[in-house]
Amino acid sequence: MEFNLQGRKVVVTGCGDGIGRALALAFAREGARIAGCARTETRLDSLNKEIEGKHHFFLPCDLTRKEDIEKFHKQVLQSFGGLDILVNNAGSILKLDSFFTLTDDDWQDSFNLNLLSAVRLSRLFIPALKHSSSPRIINISSISATRPDIQYPHYSAMKAGMSNFTVSLAQTLAQDKILVNSVSPGPVWTRSWEQEADQIARQSGKPRKEIIQEIQSATGGRVPLHRMGVPEDLTGLVLFLSSDLARWITAANFTVDGGWLRDPY
Repeated sequence: MEFNLQGRKVVVTGCGDGIGRALALAFAREGARIAGCARTETRLDSLNKEIEGKHHFFLPCDLTRKEDIEKFHKQVLQSFGGLDILVNNAGSILKLDSFFTLTDDDWQDSFNLNLLSAVRLSRLFIPALKHSSSPRIINISSISATRPDIQYPHYSAMKAGMSNFTVSLAQTLAQDKILVNSVSPGPVWTRSWEQEADQIARQSGKPRKEIIQEIQSATGGRVPLHRMGVPEDLTGLVLFLSSDLARWITAANFTVDGGWLRDPY
């Protein structure tokens, strides 16, 4: 399948590792120009060495800080002169706890990173997207948005907000032909799972490698395809939604979970 994304100008947030990194590499292989951000400069340096093509742009950025977002926006437009695709990928559970151990600050931190950052970035980049011939906003949500568990309710609530925000924004921007969709991954092995494994290893005294194997085996065993996902499992769908093949798709959410939810609706 030809996505024809050559020369498209793409922002991918949270591209230091996990899904964001996989998306940046995938877009670059399709000939797009990538502007990315992450908190850790060393991860961006590593990505910059691996990514195909030239004229990409990476900036260390804390997306919980309004001033960092504004700086990133300004430098992207200075470097690219415009934008075609905004992928709001940045997000994290931040704290692996249940309701009674989460503080007000924990909820506020989760809001700032997992939802407000996407709101701020969208608001800033929409004027540039209006000048694109194929403008897209793609929000990376989570199946936790519709299937919250006992653990990390703050994260699940923010992802529910992200999915809701997607549908609202899609209607707002329909007159400008800016397509807005969300993608909800299931159990994809990313840094949040690494952090969970680290926490369990500290509490149990078991070797970290053993804990990782146990998590992957137990979680993957509940997936009809019998494995946890990897970041690359998301790239094909996001590239499709970014392409002109998806020109009549907006206000939609797409689940990528190996059959975890098994929801026919």
